[in-house]
Amino acid sequence: MTVHANRFVAIPARATRAAAFALLCLLAACGGRPAMLALAPLETDATPERILVATTRAPDADRGTLFGAGRGSELSFADITVSVPNKRLPGSIELPSENPDPAKQFAVVSATADRDAEKFIANINEQLAGLSPQSRSVMVFIHGYNTNFADGVYRNAQMKHDFRLDGPAVHYSWPSGGKLPLYVYDRDSVAFARDGLYRTLKLIGKSNARSILLVGHSMGTLLTMETLRQASLEGDTAMLKKLEAVVLASPDIDVDVFRSQVAAIHPFPNPFIVFVSKRDRALQASSYLGGGHPRVGAGENVEELQKLGISVIDLSNIKDGDGINHTVFASSPTVARLVGSRALQRTIQGSDGAQDPNVLGEGIGAVSDLAAGIIYLPAKVVGVR
Repeated sequence: MTVHANRFVAIPARATRAAAFALLCLLAACGGRPAMLALAPLETDATPERILVATTRAPDADRGTLFGAGRGSELSFADITVSVPNKRLPGSIELPSENPDPAKQFAVVSATADRDAEKFIANINEQLAGLSPQSRSVMVFIHGYNTNFADGVYRNAQMKHDFRLDGPAVHYSWPSGGKLPLYVYDRDSVAFARDGLYRTLKLIGKSNARSILLVGHSMGTLLTMETLRQASLEGDTAMLKKLEAVVLASPDIDVDVFRSQVAAIHPFPNPFIVFVSKRDRALQASSYLGGGHPRVGAGENVEELQKLGISVIDLSNIKDGDGINHTVFASSPTVARLVGSRALQRTIQGSDGAQDPNVLGEGIGAVSDLAAGIIYLPAKVVGVR
């Protein structure tokens, strides 16, 4: 069956139920097997990566959980240092056993949690203090469906390490159920968590950060877009202008919903980047659950995204990511090297900071010949009408 970008495809109810049940299992790639916050001392063959957390999850007394799947009554914070093995393939995460080997597995060196917003801001400023004014950017990562607390923290630490980010990394952890059957629970949790993400961004705005890099994945992109829409409807242009860039990876958003979200956001962040893949089987499952309507991350409407002023990175031909092509933006060694080398950024922004189609492939060709053809710049840049 072919699903077209701008046409609703009716699927018989019995076929939908069977296909949805089978394909839902593919969505496990967002979280993988459940992880725990396993403690281990920092070893010389591992690198510490500090992750600051803001979360709307309910606290959990279990040391290996810290925050559970329940919805918290207020925003909480955590300060977690993750030990990342030095000898590993970029993009990979070896989840820890109960007694982890820091040379081979991710582990937690230290973890504290509280509800002190001022301390959260102070922790951000502490990490910004040693950076030049131009480098004082905070990355905020919003995870996707079927992700427990520890899973998201480890993914954020992997990204900070492999992408060679100098500034603070903030993990916004919304209350995903962390289980395959809880897709609807997770969708409802996205709506629940919107105010918490908005408050988190406002708190970062009170820090000494020059800008914010906002990165959402899968269902977390819906939370990202709804929060930006809320900010725009409230007239919060200061927060929107604080955004250095917005990145949506494998967005699990209905294309019609996305159009309405984009139309409501003013000023629209620039650059605005979407990672797509025609081979993303998790989004194929989500499309089935949505009655056959396509998702933005499926890569079927690249030209439309360009016309909306969005840069598109098509990962359809990247072969070294996860098994169902849903976390390729972070799990692929090829993509990790491209981002870490700043090649993708140079291509999208241009060597002088302005978007310039003449640099397409110039910076990334030396890193990967394959990557030279994966970037589609906005229509206004490449002269498309």
